[in-house]
Amino acid sequence: MKISFVEPHLKIYGGVRRIIELANQLTERGHDVTIFHSDGGPCQWMKCKCNIKSHDEVFNKGHDVLVYNSSVLYPTIKKAKARIKIYYVLDLYIYGLDEESSLRKELLKGINPNIYLPYPKDILLFKESLMSPFLKLSNSTWIYYWLKEKMNIDSKLLIGGINTHIFYPAKVEKNPNEIRILCPGDPRKRKGTKTILEAIGIVKREEPKIVLDTYHGKGIPQEKIAEKYSSADIFVEGSWQAGWNNPVAEAMACKVPVICTDIGGVKDFAFHEKTALLVPPKNAQAMALAILRLIKDEKLKETLRENAYRHIRQFEWDKSAERFEEIINSELSKRFIPKVHIAVRNPRKALKHGKTVLQRALRRGKGFDKYRKYGAYHWGSYYKNPLGLYKIYVNYILDNFKEKPKGSLLDVGCGDGLISYLLAENGFKVKGIDIEAEAIRLAQEKNPLGDFEVKDIFEVGDPFNYLLASEVIEHLPNPDEFLQKIKCLFRKEALITTPNKNYYKQPDPYHLREYTIYEFESLLEKHFRRFQIQFNKNNLYAWIKKG
Repeated sequence: MKISFVEPHLKIYGGVRRIIELANQLTERGHDVTIFHSDGGPCQWMKCKCNIKSHDEVFNKGHDVLVYNSSVLYPTIKKAKARIKIYYVLDLYIYGLDEESSLRKELLKGINPNIYLPYPKDILLFKESLMSPFLKLSNSTWIYYWLKEKMNIDSKLLIGGINTHIFYPAKVEKNPNEIRILCPGDPRKRKGTKTILEAIGIVKREEPKIVLDTYHGKGIPQEKIAEKYSSADIFVEGSWQAGWNNPVAEAMACKVPVICTDIGGVKDFAFHEKTALLVPPKNAQAMALAILRLIKDEKLKETLRENAYRHIRQFEWDKSAERFEEIINSELSKRFIPKVHIAVRNPRKALKHGKTVLQRALRRGKGFDKYRKYGAYHWGSYYKNPLGLYKIYVNYILDNFKEKPKGSLLDVGCGDGLISYLLAENGFKVKGIDIEAEAIRLAQEKNPLGDFEVKDIFEVGDPFNYLLASEVIEHLPNPDEFLQKIKCLFRKEALITTPNKNYYKQPDPYHLREYTIYEFESLLEKHFRRFQIQFNKNNLYAWIKKG
């Protein structure tokens, strides 16, 4: 397949690394890959395995897939010929509202008044790119959900990654008489270097051994960059915004404890007090306190280092390339099916209308259409396949409850009632509730002797011995309210399950939120003192004890 990327340049900024990494992987997988950029010269800082040509040659070559990520290139992409054209959204530039002119705000009507781009022309091209018929790819989950929730734009998730051959824990001799803090040092205002410098000034009053180091603009070869990261005791990043924050991910892959700003660009890998310490952007005092905390708390430093290293290594470029192929093949197969395109003139209004319809449907007990479409699908091949993932999931629940003393059990969001039925067979007195009328109808049809009712959790008053919420929480707009409510609905133990977030799979359209183990743990910590999370590749299981 002829896959072409059109870039403004091949310099070491602007998201170019991820394009080269993806292009390299696709080339290794046998595709004819070309990067077109301004002067057509070779990449000077990183090995590039694909073809490299100038912008002038874009129109001289046929393309199966044409990908761009800079809105200034929209006019070029629009004129070029390709079977599939893709706008790869690497960032949304949400920052600097106070710096915007009235002209910029006017130009952004219909998108979002918080989006900032340097020039009015860029804003118009950005808007045209987002509203174009091109396929949209999102570089991180925060961009995916932002486009979906704020603009009613469906995109495909193609997550960023990390090259573990370049970024890894390198052996570096350290000076025991200094505490080395590393930051990128990028002078651009939105990178937050000024805040870092202010924070270091505060910290030095208490810790004079602090040494601040940077790497931006120093021309460090890629084969030496791991040593630069690994030389640091702490890595600090202060960006106001980012699509996918490469420096933070790279530091984690080098096993350096991280302090970074709490922005969308780190949401896929920086979880407060789990894999990093998060601080508000532009807040030097908060950053200074975080630095001092890590200096004094070796146990926390080690926890962040190990958790982050383990988590970040799942983001592999070969997985991204495989995901890219899946998206392209799926899109090509659709091209043979006639489609009706509906123009959305006002995305905000459309989104608001969509939410209203969903809310009304939920109130009527018709929130989702799975059971109307597929019937009691859990009872069929889902569970009957002896090697299927659902069979393994259900058996985990049954095997663990079999070991517990029998008693009453509330199955929240019981759906078509399969798990309720199997638990009842094992001696539990089960009450199944669901807000979906069709689900309860199917549950009663499958198990006429079962106790099922169309009911919201907030309508339940009396407690049960046990509570089960099987893959419910990912559907909820307010999970905190749900967790606060169930605290008083079980006497002994509760089990809450949810899918383990898979970054290389399109988010389930029925899910409002998907969780990593660290996100799930942080959510539960706000409501429960005694719980334990067990997990596998596909699911998270939280066992919560009373008290």
